[in-house]
This record gives sequence, structure tokens and C-alpha cells, in this order.
Amino acid sequence: MTLDVDALVLPAFDDLDGLPGEAAPWRAAYDLEGAIEIDGVPTPLRYSDRGLAVVPTGIGKAAAATTTAALLSSDRLDPAGALVLSVGAAGGPPTLPVGSVVVADTVVDWDDKCRVDPADGEDEYDDEDEDKDWDGEGPIALNPYTDEQGVFDLDAELVAEARTLAEGADLAAVGAGASDAPRVVGGTNLCGDEIWHGHDLAEQAERLVETRAPGPYRATEMEDAGTAAALQRFGRLDRYLSIRGISNHDRPKPGISARESLFAPTFEDGFEAGIANAVSVARTVVDDRLD
Repeated sequence: MTLDVDALVLPAFDDLDGLPGEAAPWRAAYDLEGAIEIDGVPTPLRYSDRGLAVVPTGIGKAAAATTTAALLSSDRLDPAGALVLSVGAAGGPPTLPVGSVVVADTVVDWDDKCRVDPADGEDEYDDEDEDKDWDGEGPIALNPYTDEQGVFDLDAELVAEARTLAEGADLAAVGAGASDAPRVVGGTNLCGDEIWHGHDLAEQAERLVETRAPGPYRATEMEDAGTAAALQRFGRLDRYLSIRGISNHDRPKPGISARESLFAPTFEDGFEAGIANAVSVARTVVDDRLD
């Protein structure tokens, strides 16, 4: 049997202790009663009779790329013309309230760069020299061997349509004030295999995005560059959306060290809202596709 799908949703995980699963909201909202096993995919793909399929990829770019490639090459699944969506949690800059959702214009591979010791006496970029050539001093530089292979520009028309549909999404608030209200934004999703946290690293992330992508840095996560790379190899990148809910901020609040912030008991408090809001936005797109 070959399964025809109209929308393929790729959360990262569903079984991490202490965290809400990224696939669970889809099982709760849709009748995903069918299941098939696909070689190279770590868990059974679940599907509905409406044309929706959902399967976690596993955490990290390698897992995401391997799962996506296995799905696209399997004779058990026909995703021709299907919309493919990565939907889940992400970190982000403090300018975005927790619970905000990023519908990315571009996905950039954070690991596709050179990392070096800074010059003597220099710990980070000089704020007075924002246009410093990356071939000069600084802790990171562009990778001279990969050109633009780590930059994935998503289909502008598809992204714009998704953000228009997202205007009807119900977003759960986390903070108490109006300034904390979550919102839907576009921009660049920075994907890497390491979990990073801190002001200096955030400055490097922002600089990398400024150099490699047209949009501002909005989110950081661990799978979507792998998914996008596999889709690009199969000629399917033009049907891809990256939808990420901000579950935590990428740097500590004033007066707290990065290590304290990252390992604080409250660091994961925003995961439920981040995942729920990402799914809420993604569902407006999926339902429009399935109707």
C-alpha cells in the first residue's frame, strides 16, 4: 500500500521526560488512527483519512535529515505535492515574548561556519566595527568551502500565505502584561546541533544571520536545516514551512549567569506554550490544505 498525503508534519520528539511532546497535540486534534512503519524512520508514521501524516524525526539535524530522506524515498508514502511542516519549540531573542511563533522566511545552518580563538585581548566583536570583514578578527568566520549550502530560502509565497492564515490562530499568553503578548513573526531560523545560551553567543548568532540571510534572527532550534537539506536534494524545498514557537530565551536576564539561566528549574516553563502556539499556527495552514 502506498499512502497519499496532503500534509506531512515533522515534530522532533514525543518522549522526553519532563517536557510536553511535540507530536501529542496532533494526536489530540486529529484522528491519526492509521500507522505504517517505514524503513529508516524511527517510529511509525501515523495518519488520518483526511490526508494528514505525522511522525517525529528525532532530535538534531542528522536525525531530521535521515528521517526526511527515508520518508521521501519510501515506496510506502507518496508525498508528491504535499506540504511539509517542521513544527515545534525553539529558543529565541528576548525581543520576542515566550509563546511567539516564527514562520521562517529562511533557515540558516549555525554549524556551517569556522570557529577560531579570538585575537589576543579580544573576547567578542567590537561593537564600534559592525562591518568588520569576517576574514579578519573575531571568534567565527564564514566557511570558505561550502558557499551558500547552509542557507535555505523558503518559498516566499507559501510563507506569506501561512502568515496570513496564522492571523486566525489562538495564541496562549505566558506573561502578565500586554508587552508579553505572543505574536506571529517572520525572519530567520538559526539551526544547530548544539544547545547554546549567553550574550556573547547570541551576538555571534545575530552576526552570522546578518551576514548570511536577509531577515533578522528570530529563533534557534536543532532540526530544520537537516530537514531542509533533505527536501532540497529531493526537489521539495518549495513545499516546506518551518513553524517554531518560542519556548525560552537564548540569553540570561541581567544579573544571572548564562549557566545559571540555562540550568534553572524554570528554564523549561515556556515549552508547553511554545509548542501549543506553534501547533495552533500550523493547524491553520494544515486545515486550509486539507479542506
